[in-house]
Amino acid sequence: MNCPKCGTELKDGHLYCEKCGEEIHIVPDYEPEIEYSMHETLSGIVEDVLEEVPDNTKEKRPDGTKRRGRFLIAACIAAAAIVVAAVSVIIVRTHRHNSVSYQVMRANACIAAGDSSKAISYYLRAIELDEGNMPLRFMLADLYEQLGMEEENINCLYAVLKMSYASEAEEEAAYNKIISAYKRLEDYASINTLLLNTESETIRTMYQSYMATAPEFSYKEGTYAEVIPLKLTSSMQGTIYYTLDGTIPNENSMVYTTPIFLETGSYTITTMFVNQYGIQSEVVAKTYHIDVLKPPAPEVETYSGEYAIPTMIRVQIPMDCTVYYTTDGSIPTVQSTVYTGKIPMPLGKSTFKFIAYSKEGVFGDCTTRQYELTLNTEFTVEMAVSGLIDQMIAAGKIWDASGTTTGDLNGRYLYEFQYALSIPMQGDFYIIAEIYEDSSGVPNRTGTTYAVNIYAPEYYKLSVGESNEYILEALQ
Repeated sequence: MNCPKCGTELKDGHLYCEKCGEEIHIVPDYEPEIEYSMHETLSGIVEDVLEEVPDNTKEKRPDGTKRRGRFLIAACIAAAAIVVAAVSVIIVRTHRHNSVSYQVMRANACIAAGDSSKAISYYLRAIELDEGNMPLRFMLADLYEQLGMEEENINCLYAVLKMSYASEAEEEAAYNKIISAYKRLEDYASINTLLLNTESETIRTMYQSYMATAPEFSYKEGTYAEVIPLKLTSSMQGTIYYTLDGTIPNENSMVYTTPIFLETGSYTITTMFVNQYGIQSEVVAKTYHIDVLKPPAPEVETYSGEYAIPTMIRVQIPMDCTVYYTTDGSIPTVQSTVYTGKIPMPLGKSTFKFIAYSKEGVFGDCTTRQYELTLNTEFTVEMAVSGLIDQMIAAGKIWDASGTTTGDLNGRYLYEFQYALSIPMQGDFYIIAEIYEDSSGVPNRTGTTYAVNIYAPEYYKLSVGESNEYILEALQ
């Protein structure tokens, strides 16, 4: 027999065409054994009826014909039996057509024939017949994926997650397939939403790089009697943005990299996390009130102004505080230079900023001083350094002005001006440090310091005595 639709030769007993999927209606949908059994039953019924009909039915009627009652009864019973058989066939066929296996068989035939849309309808009917059959839902989802029907694919898999009787393995498989679909669509926001709502820690851990959860605060919001170094953390790869005034942060806001030191005052820290896929977390804000006394601003004894002689800058350090300072105009921090004693005023113009930092971790107000030191001499720093180099050449320590050594060393000696210093009872001097630069170009101070008279070419080796007094030793 051939398929009435495409003409392909059909195999015996097949109810559909393997090439085009057409259903073959002329082939009985019931088993031959059932047909044979019903035939035997009907034959037996007719014979039994004929045997039970009285023999007088064989007598002739007055008009000379045989009485046909016996045969009419038999015919009626046979007809009824045929109807029963037909109904039985319909029931058998209907039962088979409403089975899951039949629907799957037809779906596979349609897929083989290239009619995927019809296969979908058979899968949907199979699922309707057996809602708890998870493999059926995965087969349908796979078909949707193959056809590029991602929305239907995702919805089909979400249906698995909604089933209370889906196993843990089936749920994880559904999560994996949903996330794969979202990745193909580059819909990372939906992945984040899915992960935030799932109760599966396994799935969260597996795909945590796609999550964007709000940053965590190292301190609870409230009132503190000390400075707190507030830390913002996230277990995921991305960037934390924040503001200090309560405004909503965005990608143009401050980026968190180090602890935020909250000193005296009130702060509303508002944060947001953005993961590597550009997905933003919810915005979280916390308010802090810090009530700590600020230390006083450092008192700088050397006032701003113009100076004509070497001068030292002196600062009074507030009790239980550390003083930091800068010379580049920036506000000092704990990374700035610590003030440990008087500072020589630099030549030319300079700006110093000083700030006190209490043991409670609070900065006070900043003190600023501006100076201009111009020495009243024609003997310049450059002349002093050049003259010192000549002294070193004359002493045989170096070969030439570049500082090439005369011994077995492969480096050279350099001489660098440090500052101007006034030494009581001895005069004003340019202080010059000796530096040794090795063959690889790495400089290191030798510990030897020289002093050159500011007003005349007089050269000394400078050292400090046990009582911190300056000692000058003239160069020969």
